[in-house]
Amino acid sequence: MKKNRHQAILKLVDQHEVVQVNELALWLEVSLETIRRDLNEMQDKGLIQRRHGRARRVDPPPSYGWINSLQRVSHS
Repeated sequence: MKKNRHQAILKLVDQHEVVQVNELALWLEVSLETIRRDLNEMQDKGLIQRRHGRARRVDPPPSYGWINSLQRVSHS
């Protein structure tokens, strides 16, 4: 259930760029506290950014081809 909510939140953030916490609660028919917990967890995972009652998607880091691949390997 939480996984489905997280996917729905990401989809809504993609569609609207920035969404209000209260809008998410209404759209997903859950409490504000549930949305806040979800957004905190998603922010901790680096999926979204939270600011002043809003959420937005985190832009993925730029890819630089083989250099980016080497950096990923060296950090593993």
